[in-house]
Amino acid sequence: MTKNKSGNSIDIIILSDNGLETVGGEQESTKIIINGVQDKFKLGVIQPGKVKNKLPNVKYYDMTEKTRIKHLIKNPFAFINYINNVRKIIKKDKPRIIHTQAQVSFFIVGLLSKLKLIPKSIEFIHTERGLYTKYNNFFKGLFIFFMKELNTLVTTTEFNMKHWKQALKGKGYPKNFTIIENTAGELFETYDPSRKRKDDGKFVLGFAGRYADWKNWPLAVEISEKLKDKIGDNLVVKMAVGCLDESSLKATKEMFNYMSKLLGDNFEGQINMTLEEMDQFYYDLDAFILTSDYNTESFGRTLVEAMSRKVVVLSTNAGGPVEIIRNAKNILKNSDEFINRLMIFYKNKSMLHSETGRNQQIVESYYSLENNITKHKSLYRM
Repeated sequence: MTKNKSGNSIDIIILSDNGLETVGGEQESTKIIINGVQDKFKLGVIQPGKVKNKLPNVKYYDMTEKTRIKHLIKNPFAFINYINNVRKIIKKDKPRIIHTQAQVSFFIVGLLSKLKLIPKSIEFIHTERGLYTKYNNFFKGLFIFFMKELNTLVTTTEFNMKHWKQALKGKGYPKNFTIIENTAGELFETYDPSRKRKDDGKFVLGFAGRYADWKNWPLAVEISEKLKDKIGDNLVVKMAVGCLDESSLKATKEMFNYMSKLLGDNFEGQINMTLEEMDQFYYDLDAFILTSDYNTESFGRTLVEAMSRKVVVLSTNAGGPVEIIRNAKNILKNSDEFINRLMIFYKNKSMLHSETGRNQQIVESYYSLENNITKHKSLYRM
């Protein structure tokens, strides 16, 4: 890639499927990229929803009141209008790079490129935040069909890249493959020991993520029930759940009601917490569990956030999290295995402290903000 010599106002247009002020890993990762590279490149941002916290030197395009592209798909006319507006923006501002951050945006740009409705001279980059193994055969085929238009495919883990390379083997496209690990962001770069919860004899277990089927929240409830049977009132459970629609909000409230009956004042559940609130959430934990279904997570951003706050992290064999945690003993299959592992840390404080120190070191070595931003700047200069 070469620098924009056309004299146009935009170097890179970044596209997101969800409004950047809504809750989600894609949104946070996209904001980190924008904040990190906007001093070196002229950026434009295409996203659904309104942006309140705008950076002064970034161009935000006013697209729609809806906060998710998926909401537009329900109205074909609105969705077609959105696609056409994307085309008009690209034609008008002529960026040298288009970087899509999620699936629908990728399909939109891929379609416009395949139909020759945007210039072929524009470098097309896609960061695939979904896991290859999670898609059904139809969507796998659709991805591969449009990847012929792609210049560079980015994934956040070697695990995910391995599957995409195998699927694209022998096709000759895209030209480049790059791994750029996610980061928890600037807020999690420094550790303040004074904010860590003091040892009071309690064992605080945390769960966080969107309310979605593959996140397997029933497993989180089951683990909480069984651990309470083991340690009684010494168990405290905290849940931070992201809700993007009414159905997930209703299901989350029902889960919270049950957990409150189970644990009383030893349960705390919050919905759509800010990143600053999540920061303190992790400081208060002893252990954090990701309960997602088998091979459904391409990365696992919450794990990195928790690890940066000196927390023990455990996960199911959800895909990318295995690579992040880097300890097979902390990848578990069912509630009984989780309970057995948690009890080891509950009974052995020195082992808990050793594990949390190791986790913080992993974040500093592999998932720092500097690593993420340096790799994106190099990507845009290719």
